[in-house]
Amino acid sequence: MKKITSIVFVFGGLMATTPCLLADLTPSPSTTTQPLPTAATTPSTNAAPADGGPLVDDKTKADAKSLLPNFDPKSETVAWDGGTWKVENNRIFRSQFVKYLNDPEETDKASTQYEAILAQIQQLLKPGQATNENVDQAWKLLFEAAKFRADSQLCNDIADAVYALWQTKSEQTHLATANESIRSEENKLAWNMEQSVSEDNLFAPPSGSADKARAAMEDEQMKREIRLKPDQERLAELEAQSKANSVKLEASELQAKIQFQTMIVQMFFQRRFEHVIIACQFYQAIFGDGDQKLLLGEQIKAMLTSSSGIDPTVSVISSLTHEAIQNVNDGIDAYLFMMKKGELDGATERLQEAYATGLNLPAVKTLPRAQKELGYEYTQKSNQLLDALDVKDYARAQTLVDDLQKLATDFNPTKPLAAIQTAQTISRMHLAKAKAAASQNDEKTLETELTAAADLWPRNPDLEKLSNGIFNQADLQQHALSDLDALMAQKNYRQIYVDKAKYIAATATQPDKAKQLGDILEKMEEIELSLVQADRYSKIGDYRGAWECLEVNRRNLPEDTKLSEARLNYATQAADFVETLNTAAQEDNDGNLGSSLSRYLQAYNDYPPSKLAQEGIQKVVNELVPDIKGNGTKGNGTTKTAPSESNVAGDQAK
Repeated sequence: MKKITSIVFVFGGLMATTPCLLADLTPSPSTTTQPLPTAATTPSTNAAPADGGPLVDDKTKADAKSLLPNFDPKSETVAWDGGTWKVENNRIFRSQFVKYLNDPEETDKASTQYEAILAQIQQLLKPGQATNENVDQAWKLLFEAAKFRADSQLCNDIADAVYALWQTKSEQTHLATANESIRSEENKLAWNMEQSVSEDNLFAPPSGSADKARAAMEDEQMKREIRLKPDQERLAELEAQSKANSVKLEASELQAKIQFQTMIVQMFFQRRFEHVIIACQFYQAIFGDGDQKLLLGEQIKAMLTSSSGIDPTVSVISSLTHEAIQNVNDGIDAYLFMMKKGELDGATERLQEAYATGLNLPAVKTLPRAQKELGYEYTQKSNQLLDALDVKDYARAQTLVDDLQKLATDFNPTKPLAAIQTAQTISRMHLAKAKAAASQNDEKTLETELTAAADLWPRNPDLEKLSNGIFNQADLQQHALSDLDALMAQKNYRQIYVDKAKYIAATATQPDKAKQLGDILEKMEEIELSLVQADRYSKIGDYRGAWECLEVNRRNLPEDTKLSEARLNYATQAADFVETLNTAAQEDNDGNLGSSLSRYLQAYNDYPPSKLAQEGIQKVVNELVPDIKGNGTKGNGTTKTAPSESNVAGDQAK
């Protein structure tokens, strides 16, 4: 299941935006609803493609190949656009999966009716039941299914593609009839020419002198050529028209197949498996010639071949789809079974695999929220553990490991504990060397070892204990305290954080100063955590998330230059989103609550995970409620005070 899950999940978003991965770049069928075609349908007058010409040039194929990511099934990682990441361990997937765990189950009346219509369409198109009447009825039901929000108009796309196939079939019938008429006229012309030649006197015995006989023969030859010329020209025209119709006949069917196969494969990679089955059934019902070979690009063929082991056809796509649906159903069953046994680690992995493959399938969408709550708690703590390890907060990481062991009986703490204990051990070794250097008054080695220990484990409690014995010399401690005071006055908290080991030791005997230093270091650790998170977001192209992560923390320490530089960089990458939030905040400040709410909603629509947009919406709504009751002062045009530094967006985005 992991192989199908990884392939479908990685390429799902790319297929929606890179149709050049397929073998034809023809436009999709019109989305206009049209009646069933009849025999009187006028054939298309589109010119046939050049004889033997490629559907896609080499440059387009090369560009398409460069867009494909490289999936490594051994490590379950994907390399694309210069980056490598785990398929099921990246920010986009994690946020979508957490959202799914919080969403209620889709068991309302509309969802039930929608699934019933899709099931009815599949029943009508089953092998042996796909009569002309059933195909027509199934086609009409597509428009009923397209009315539901969950369908996303995909059934309309299938209906339009089927109608385009019917039009192609009608055009082929007209072309075949035209060729029959051409052949009949050719036979008549040939017979007429044969009769005309048989009446010639060209080969009659010559009479008179030789000169007169030769002149008579040449005259008769010229008369015959003049008489036969119109028939010969007409015969050549008919032959050319017959060949053109034959080329157009073959090209129209090839183009229709490519368009329909493009839609099938695209829906497959979009994980709309119910629609894939319906589209395959329509294809098999319309093209009953047994030719189901996929006319796609080599990269897509290779990927499908590696999954199925055989050359890709429409039947292979249908088989892979049924296998994916069965794997999703089995994954949900395994999740529920393992949850009952308390094996949350394995259960969460099974649910992640099922969601990555079949997020649009009923088995996933109808899973009750009550049965996902423990999975949500385990997933959240797992993500927090990864973040804690990234910023070397090993005390927090140890607590999370203990919590995860209590939640899940199958949680394996070996790797996180190894990272925690290794860092703690090496940090203590550096502290021991620092203690020896202090006893020898080796200030340089002391500072080096304390820095190394603090870098490995910034919140090591042994740092404070060691400081009591290191800074007995008043001059060294006083020098460190003077530097600390100067840096505090300059608000150069970044330098304080860099030399934190020295200042922790220097403030060990001064509780007030130690408290100030602790507050600064705590804020700086939050800044460092936000920088790590922002860097992770930027690596997957989520510059809006990266900017917002830094924007929230900027309010604590606006003077930090490293934070400001990174924030400015991400703001330029997400300028539209930042500008929208900035305008919303300004509109709110000016009392234009309706306009402000509209901007916040636009920002939320552009980037649903945005906390700033959510907070802004809630703030404006809370201000609008007293206005509605008649108790507000903002809606009557009264101007607010000047915006404070806590406004949503910074001025760098401007």
